[in-house]
Amino acid sequence: MTIPVSPTLVFIPIPELIILYSISFPVAIFDIYMWYMSYSRKGINYRVMWSYLKANFPRMVKQFFSYAIFQRKLVRNRYAGIMHLFIFYGFVILFIATALIALSHDILKPIIGVGILYGTFYLIFEVFTQIGGIILIVGLLMAIVRRIKNFVPMHTTSEDYILLSGILILALEGFFLGALKIALFRESFDVYRFVEWYLSYMFRYGSFSPAGIALYRDLWMIHVLTAFLVALYLPYSKLFHSLLSPTHASKTIVRGNSYIGTPFILSEVMASGNYEVKVGSKNVKELSLEYVTAAMACTDCGRCERACPAYASGTGLDPRAVVQNLKKTVGTDTEMVPVILTENAAWSCTTCMACVEECPVLIRPYNFVTETRRNLVMENKVSKETTAYLTNLYNTGNPLGSSPMDRDDLLQYADKYSADCDVLYWVGCMGAYDPKAKETAIAVMELMKKAGVKFGILGSEEKCTGETARRIGEEGLFQTLATSNIETFNRYGVKKIVTSCPHCYNTFKNEYPEFGLKAEVVHHSEFLAQLIRDGKLKVKNSEAITTYHDPCYLGRGNGVYDDPRFIVSSSSNLVEMEKSRNSSFCCGAGGGNYWYRVESEKAISHIRLEQALETKASNIAVACPFCNAMLSDAARTMNVEDRVQVKDIAIIIRENLIEDASKKSES
Repeated sequence: MTIPVSPTLVFIPIPELIILYSISFPVAIFDIYMWYMSYSRKGINYRVMWSYLKANFPRMVKQFFSYAIFQRKLVRNRYAGIMHLFIFYGFVILFIATALIALSHDILKPIIGVGILYGTFYLIFEVFTQIGGIILIVGLLMAIVRRIKNFVPMHTTSEDYILLSGILILALEGFFLGALKIALFRESFDVYRFVEWYLSYMFRYGSFSPAGIALYRDLWMIHVLTAFLVALYLPYSKLFHSLLSPTHASKTIVRGNSYIGTPFILSEVMASGNYEVKVGSKNVKELSLEYVTAAMACTDCGRCERACPAYASGTGLDPRAVVQNLKKTVGTDTEMVPVILTENAAWSCTTCMACVEECPVLIRPYNFVTETRRNLVMENKVSKETTAYLTNLYNTGNPLGSSPMDRDDLLQYADKYSADCDVLYWVGCMGAYDPKAKETAIAVMELMKKAGVKFGILGSEEKCTGETARRIGEEGLFQTLATSNIETFNRYGVKKIVTSCPHCYNTFKNEYPEFGLKAEVVHHSEFLAQLIRDGKLKVKNSEAITTYHDPCYLGRGNGVYDDPRFIVSSSSNLVEMEKSRNSSFCCGAGGGNYWYRVESEKAISHIRLEQALETKASNIAVACPFCNAMLSDAARTMNVEDRVQVKDIAIIIRENLIEDASKKSES
């Protein structure tokens, strides 16, 4: 019985093999050198990165497998996910196969006289190699078809086709070379190379045919030449930049989508007496190493662009273009405005986090916008509307400039918070001053009373959380408000906060802890859903058709998707919009856009309302006062108020409440 063993390159003369390896080494050195110099010139410090790697190795390994090996975000889209997985795993399998062949034939055999590719291991090796080649080719063909058919809007260039075609040709050449080798030297175990086995019947050569051997040599040299050309092209291709993508995805600390960063700690600045604090980035060179590596890791896939509501509304903001512009100018003193993005684009970002959610390598495009805004605020390059907003916030603790005492009006619906209370209901600025949001706040308080919850409110002692000020770029004002609110919480001994505003919710939950907040934070959708589950509130199903709009800072920002849907489906018939859950489309209010206006071709709120109308629902359920205001205004200006009503989930519960639920729960 013949022992299965990997055939050696018996048809290639030794001089040609020597030439091959003589060329391979310089090509590899060239690629490594170009990679090193490309990033060194752009300010990437490898010593710093190496130190970071050693300090964070366990976490980086975990993230490498999650985002690079298993491609956690790419697989969300079935077609694109399968395509990328096939290309990635096919490439990896063939790379390992090539390395094992080189190890076996060119290192082990000459040194110890025997390789590792024989017997059962060799047969398994060949099966996996064939599978690797198949999935690589299928993945490449899917990628080419995807770009030709333009399934999704993409910025396809000739470079994309050159790269994909080069790798495809390389894979096909490998199969045909293997098939010709089988035709010239057929063994029974070659059937394990099943693709090449069937392809081998294309060739009509007998064993060791001189003509066949000559053809094999020619094809082999073409294959080697193709490999060299692809390798030489790599430093200038999109694929070369993607080498940094797994690195960035591995090293980046996985934070919540809403993370914005803290440029300074105000209390420390005040204590130091040195008030000259640099905030934001005026030019590209001022960006931190984290931002530089993020920009360099971008592979221009366009997912952020397709998800961006500001881009869809024609404001001029394109997160893909922002990152690509940064990538081209990293290491230079190119100004952020107007080269990287325009002022209108900078202010049009709603900080909805759709770009962050979509990026497969954890780039945070909207953080670049925030850096730009911080610098614009520092240089006082803001609109009159923005100036008025910040002035009101500074003087009165609310963005409208209204009297803080007006917040006490809601004390007729709730007691002032005291030590006897289990829950602080945080009304928020919208709940205190906006009529429709106030109606929601009243509904929440009435429902909490019916459920027997011991709660209170702060009334005039509430101040804005400063969330919007921070996202506009006024970090100092945000921290001033945060410190004041936390002092109030500590004075009252607050342990649990319930709020109807996802922006307040996110700020309390994810940003205030850095400044000393130690309290449980719950959104009213979570709190009310639990009251229904516990039987303290009972609702009937009205059979009305309702669609639910996910607020950005509740859904993408904090992963709260199910509780609001539980409420809606308990009281009506829930239908989903195409863009929902983590793919939800913003209402247009975030990032300060509720308080000022930017130039656009179409209002973001109108786009979202049209998406809701496609469901034929009679109600749009919301869980955010800003979403409520934006979509209600859109319904009014689009004259569709007779077709659809916008309601907070608390209002929906109150409308469908079975009044004796609390009594039944007590009995």
